[in-house]
Amino acid sequence: MKKILFLLKDRHYSPAKGSYGLLNSASQVAAYLTEKLNVCQITTVIDSNSIDRELHKFWPDIVIIEALWVTAAKLQELMQIHRYMHIKWIIRIHSDMGYLSTEGNGIKMLNDYVDLGATNLTISMNNSLFTKALSEALGFRFTYLPNIITYHEPYEDYTREKSRINIGCFGALRLLKNQPFQAICAIQAANRMNKKLMFHITPNSPADKDTVYENLKEIFKNTQHDLIIHPWMDTRKFHKLISKMDLGLQISYSESFNIVTADFVSKNKLILVSHAIEWMPEIMKTSSTNYEEVVRKIIYLYVHRNDEMLKNLTRQHLFTYNKEAKRKWDKFLELLEHHHHHHHGTEENSDTQ
Repeated sequence: MKKILFLLKDRHYSPAKGSYGLLNSASQVAAYLTEKLNVCQITTVIDSNSIDRELHKFWPDIVIIEALWVTAAKLQELMQIHRYMHIKWIIRIHSDMGYLSTEGNGIKMLNDYVDLGATNLTISMNNSLFTKALSEALGFRFTYLPNIITYHEPYEDYTREKSRINIGCFGALRLLKNQPFQAICAIQAANRMNKKLMFHITPNSPADKDTVYENLKEIFKNTQHDLIIHPWMDTRKFHKLISKMDLGLQISYSESFNIVTADFVSKNKLILVSHAIEWMPEIMKTSSTNYEEVVRKIIYLYVHRNDEMLKNLTRQHLFTYNKEAKRKWDKFLELLEHHHHHHHGTEENSDTQ
């Protein structure tokens, strides 16, 4: 039994605080590790200065820092505090190369962590191909630690043949998530099928003046189609919303896992994704730049939206991914434990592939 503390930076993503991606991801991994009889806690802090207080309160064996926000200097300072010498630290990076390179200092932070040369620090990514590519490029053995998905029973199906088509393109609005491109393809597809498109999104908090959101509004302005805005909501409500969709779109340029896709799949809904979302079956993937290919695929998915074979295929892929993800975490924690007993100060052999 281990005490595992997940640390997130408070980002105030949404009024219904606690419905954003990182928290979602941490909760699902924590749920699995708790099942394995560990004691897990997820804590959100204002900044890295509050970490010490949380460590003191919970006294963890393992600390998992979600995303890149604690500087290497701060981490080193914490590692050198005598009472925390026993702690194993894990940084979980949720971005793929696209996001990392827009962060400005993303790669620098990684290199700073690597330079610490700390044997009690694991730097992990949640996409296996990216883990391998970055390890080779930067000459450091990063660890692949995947997301884990909690299954939910699908609700009844609301979708029937009708004059409207409901497409869910959920998740934070970001340039790299490519929403305006998806909107234009969805409009084209609806026009060809002679249907009115209801394009559903969950925008970022209203405080932000959001370029992606502004562009989406302009795209729909002079059409007979509707852009439908949903506030951020808890998982249960969100799943209910998914069950009202005909299909989903997540044709992102750069994505490391994509929880929205997993939610659609576990709700028994078809969703079209880009090649960035590697665990999905090929038939559900499409180009993130080629309009004609995407329009045809949207129409194909709409026509086959109740095809049980396709649904089973995507569920099978998620199931296989998940089984493997759990195995990875089990093996990783076992290695940590082993490492703790035997190899003080030697190189950790992390499981990259």
